[in-house]
Amino acid sequence: MNKKNIEINEEDFIDIEEILSRLWTKKRFIIKITLIFFLLGVIYSLTLENTYRASSIFYPHYENIDNNNDLRSLAGLAGINISMESTTDIPSNLYPKLVSSPIFKNKILNETINFNGNELSYRDYLKANNSSLFTIKELLIFPVRFIRNLLNKNDEINTNNYSDILNLTKEEYEIHKNLESKILLNLNKKDGFIELIVEEKNPYIASQIAKKAVNILQESIIDFKIKNIKTTYKFISDQLLIVKNNFYQLQDSLARFKDNNKNIKSDLFLNKFSRLESEYNLSKNIYNELALNKEKTAIDVRKNTPIFTVIKPVVIPNNKFQPKRTIIVLIFSFLGIIIPSFWVLFKDRINIIISNIKGK
Repeated sequence: MNKKNIEINEEDFIDIEEILSRLWTKKRFIIKITLIFFLLGVIYSLTLENTYRASSIFYPHYENIDNNNDLRSLAGLAGINISMESTTDIPSNLYPKLVSSPIFKNKILNETINFNGNELSYRDYLKANNSSLFTIKELLIFPVRFIRNLLNKNDEINTNNYSDILNLTKEEYEIHKNLESKILLNLNKKDGFIELIVEEKNPYIASQIAKKAVNILQESIIDFKIKNIKTTYKFISDQLLIVKNNFYQLQDSLARFKDNNKNIKSDLFLNKFSRLESEYNLSKNIYNELALNKEKTAIDVRKNTPIFTVIKPVVIPNNKFQPKRTIIVLIFSFLGIIIPSFWVLFKDRINIIISNIKGK
């Protein structure tokens, strides 16, 4: 048993020795290839532009919505369904959907930024930068895209018939798609923290967009949180204006009726006066009730508007986030060692396989 183990170990040692010997014999070849890959790694890493990250961390505070009976009944008149249950939080999976929505992206693209002392929209900034860059990836996929456009030329849809639907041009669609890789969202579901990150080649642009994106996201969260109650407030305000005008008209009608019939005390006069007074009192009660509910709803709007505590404000980044040039060079160098070593060790087997395939 021991002899067999010794023989196996000796065979393994001989195999390793043979491998090392073959690699040592071709060491110049391996070193040359490694140096080539090293230089390629250096050149490639230097061609990559620096990317900077600007971020902000904030925490939203939510309050319970007080869904009293009066508010629910008024919301029902407006066709709004306010649940009996109080909502204390917004689902965490909603935030990425808000950021990825075309509406949010349009708001970001329409924001004005300062670039080298000039004021321009973020959309124009992206267009100017993207048009000046024709990447290797775009060069490789250009033939495929050209053929696809020729095949789909007759399948173009007349978008003029869909004016009520958001329509993006190809250029706008590419900008929206590009924006997805620039604005990132990290959620701490356990503690409820939200981190918004913006990656840009210019640190000042990154910080400006990060600050504006945080404000837009917070506005979107507020709008989602109190949308129903704000709609109810608008409905009450509109109804109050109608009732107010009606109330004032009845008030003036009752006063004119009294002035025109000061000396008349007939039963017909009393009947008309009673009807006018009843309508006036009813309108007055409705007006007072709506005015009171308007104030209550305004308080509910203020009370249920989320408050955001900024834990980490946006700061202009001083250090680049990417590329990690040292790591890139190390990876290229590692490949420069592995590939020629693999070729040296398995070249004979590969040649045999190729000759067998050709022989068949």
